[in-house]
Amino acid sequence: MQLHSSASFESTPQAQIKAGLTEFEVSADPEEFKFVERLLPYKTVPSPPSHTNYPTPSGWIPQKEADLTLPYFVRRTKNHMLPIYQELRNGNTRKLVKIRYIEGDIWALDADLREYLQQVTGSKIIATQVHEIARWIRVKGLYAEHICAFMLKKGF
Repeated sequence: MQLHSSASFESTPQAQIKAGLTEFEVSADPEEFKFVERLLPYKTVPSPPSHTNYPTPSGWIPQKEADLTLPYFVRRTKNHMLPIYQELRNGNTRKLVKIRYIEGDIWALDADLREYLQQVTGSKIIATQVHEIARWIRVKGLYAEHICAFMLKKGF
């Protein structure tokens, strides 16, 4: 029976460094660290660059300054996108749209949104659910495109 040394079983880089099996050089040169820095993820999401005209080719439009005449405000996400999410439930038979990050009078936003959707879709009843504590509104039906148009029209 042949016994192996413990160093031959250890193949992890940390174990090889401990055993002195690898050679490496520590560098504190900022010029060399530039190449490592570009591989690291950003600590924060950078602000979007300014463009000469909007919408951009991808269709993105920046958020306008807060309109003080409105009793409500909808913040963008940390990635500068509209906080509108489609939800499919019960085997894709229940279709919902959720609007998050609402500040101010959530009931006024609900009333304005329902009125807008009734005009655009021609439907008499638009079912919504308002969650005051979590500050979101859920709309029954896939009205995401209409809700996006409403939000952009309001400047959110």
